[in-house]
Amino acid sequence: MAIHYSLARSAVSVVVGALTGWEVRGRERVPKTGALIIASNHISYADPPMVGAATRRELHFLAKQELFKVPVLGAVIASVNTIPIRRGMADLTGMSRAIEVLKRGQGLLVFPEGTRSRDGELHAARPGIGMLAVAGDAVILPVYISGSDRPGRWLTRRTRVRVWFGVPRPWKDYVSPEVDLTPGRPLYQAVGDAVMREIAVLRTGQLTSASRGAA
Repeated sequence: MAIHYSLARSAVSVVVGALTGWEVRGRERVPKTGALIIASNHISYADPPMVGAATRRELHFLAKQELFKVPVLGAVIASVNTIPIRRGMADLTGMSRAIEVLKRGQGLLVFPEGTRSRDGELHAARPGIGMLAVAGDAVILPVYISGSDRPGRWLTRRTRVRVWFGVPRPWKDYVSPEVDLTPGRPLYQAVGDAVMREIAVLRTGQLTSASRGAA
């Protein structure tokens, strides 16, 4: 792990821990080597640094191109492995760079829904994660994050940020045997849909755990 990335990750981890008293489960399951996609739901602009800080492995990130033009922020995200993506079009350059990350055996954070969920609920995956996984022959590790969208409740501990990691599996394990493995939108969508189902299972586990803690 690059020194500057390690320092940034540690700093975010300390700050998030102090502000939220966060709970991270399952990060020991993160593979230490090999092409890896961390696939998380997305409810807050804070999700990328939070999930990145919870992951004990250097990751690469995708972010809309407009963010790179914001003073200070643009320089910061560019320094921590962030790949610009043009929204509203098929950005072959950005996706090609992301695939190269995977082909080098590195880690990539992807939000399967493609954009931030404004209502906090899980939404359908877009085919992008499937394309990345297939082209990069990656292992996919589902993640569910909650509480990151309620900063006003952190200090009083009325809301706790939770980041739960699932079980990493090769992308082929996400599709049923009858699915055609020919690269294309149907396969990519099938992978994305399966990943979202795994994230939904993690969400159910979090809700169950929270209700028991409140009992």
